[in-house]
Amino acid sequence: MQGTQKMNREEIQEEYKWRMEDIYPDTAAWERDFASLQPIGDQVAAYAGRLGEEDALVSCLLLDEKLSMTLEKVYGYARMLQDLDNASPTAQSMQERAMTLLFQIQEKTAFLLPELTSLDPAWLRDVVKRRSELQDFHHMIDNVIRSRAHVLSSREEQILAMASPALESMDNAFSMLDSVDLGRGEVTDESGNRVMLTDGLFARMRESRDRRVREEAFEALHGAFQKMGNTIAALYSGQVKADVFSARVRGYADSLDAALFADALPRSIYTGLIQTVRSALPVYYRYLELRRRLLGVDQLHIYDCYVPVVEMPEVEYTYEEAKGAVLTFLTPLGEGYIRDLKELLSGGKVDVYETPGKTTGAYATDVYGVHPYMLLNFAGQLGDVFTLAHEAGHCLHTQYSNTQPYVNKDYPIFLAEIASTVNENILMRGMMSRCDVSTEEGRKEKAFLINRYLEEFRGTVFRQTMFAEFELEVHRMAEAGEPLTAETLCHVYRQLLEVYFGPSVAIDDYMNWEWARIPHFYRAFYVFKYATGFSAAAAISRRILDGGEVGPYLDFLHAGGSDYPANTLKRAGVDMSTPAPVEEALREFADLVDDMERLLQ
Repeated sequence: MQGTQKMNREEIQEEYKWRMEDIYPDTAAWERDFASLQPIGDQVAAYAGRLGEEDALVSCLLLDEKLSMTLEKVYGYARMLQDLDNASPTAQSMQERAMTLLFQIQEKTAFLLPELTSLDPAWLRDVVKRRSELQDFHHMIDNVIRSRAHVLSSREEQILAMASPALESMDNAFSMLDSVDLGRGEVTDESGNRVMLTDGLFARMRESRDRRVREEAFEALHGAFQKMGNTIAALYSGQVKADVFSARVRGYADSLDAALFADALPRSIYTGLIQTVRSALPVYYRYLELRRRLLGVDQLHIYDCYVPVVEMPEVEYTYEEAKGAVLTFLTPLGEGYIRDLKELLSGGKVDVYETPGKTTGAYATDVYGVHPYMLLNFAGQLGDVFTLAHEAGHCLHTQYSNTQPYVNKDYPIFLAEIASTVNENILMRGMMSRCDVSTEEGRKEKAFLINRYLEEFRGTVFRQTMFAEFELEVHRMAEAGEPLTAETLCHVYRQLLEVYFGPSVAIDDYMNWEWARIPHFYRAFYVFKYATGFSAAAAISRRILDGGEVGPYLDFLHAGGSDYPANTLKRAGVDMSTPAPVEEALREFADLVDDMERLLQ
């Protein structure tokens, strides 16, 4: 089957490859835009110190928008070319040049925010209101005014910019340690062979039917981080202290408020998530106990929590079959959505198959004024079908957001995973609906799909909420002047493991070190967005499938970054300032646990 083996790009039909000429007809056109950017950057920089003049303000904002739009196109094209073949010297060179240019432009335009925040808010709002050229800038200016209290003087901002490499060095050091220097050791595979453990191999081994293999993989991986535990604790402690420093110097109440400020999110969204998920832990314990019974073990360990409890023969899909399934099962999203989805999948916009040098994984990207692009490495497994639906959600969210003016097109990370997860949920429900539960095979297939969803829920809501609580406690300790050592970090993490996994799961001592291998912790208070996004998506997809109007959801997709994310989400009927969406998602989790118990009894 096409897609199960790595092919050279010239062997693949054009319809299954990116049509890069939709962005630039050739590299000469790219070079022309590249060459234009430095002069435009100089023109923007020439307005420094003059933004208090109305005409200068208008001209500068419009010119900066043009600069940003062109820079995004130039950089995006180069990055996409490299992702198609990371070994290409031409693509490497273009990417490096684009990255260098990006930094140079950022330096030239660094004056904009400090100078804008120094201006009188009433005057700024008046100019935006009166000048038709700035009619699209209302939200952007509101954001600027809102940030005034946390933007420092130009000299202080310059100092902080100069300090950024040092403040970000812990993340870089951990990445090098994690990706390059820290080996995972040797393990014995299912066939009795001694092999070097890698992250990819670990992901496969944790789903092994051989319990010995799962246990050995977990012990080896976490043992490797434990051996470097004091070093990693020092790195993470440094990162947390950098978070605290940055929050204090900018006048935030604490590091959590600093992290939530950009999206204008209240603390209650973060703390409420933790409280609501904690209150639902008994149903999670029930799922874990069901898992224990189905695996037939006396006591569950964390290394038992990833292996599928329902086995199904692997079904292979062609890409065309995957497209057909996605288009069929996403019909509840309406005729317009399906029409746009067909166009997205019609050819030239999806780079489908794995090829030598191509970036692994999958993602969606876009160039404003062109169309979204999707990168896949399609291999024909069920997971690839869900990946296609997932990335299609991102693509159409971006396509609809791009109906906004450029300055308002970018939706925030807080909203980024909702459209993709809605698609996955609706696809899963569609696949479940076709299962004939009057037959043993149909019941097994439905249970398999439910188990897949429950595992997604477990990993995205329960696990990420536990991570969020760990981050909250660790930053509280740093702000209170309490030591962050390997011992204290392990203690905090151990307590959370015991709370979140409950009485059905034995916590092996090496699991105390799991915090040490989580790279997301170096980007403070980020992971909770996975849990809130998944919960919001669960609420939205359930309402659509229950016959609710799809219009509010499509309004949400079209909003882009024209409003603050909590307000934008309300367009879809979801108010994350209340516990209701998370509670609704948790009720769905409980209902599916009930279904799985009935199907497998």
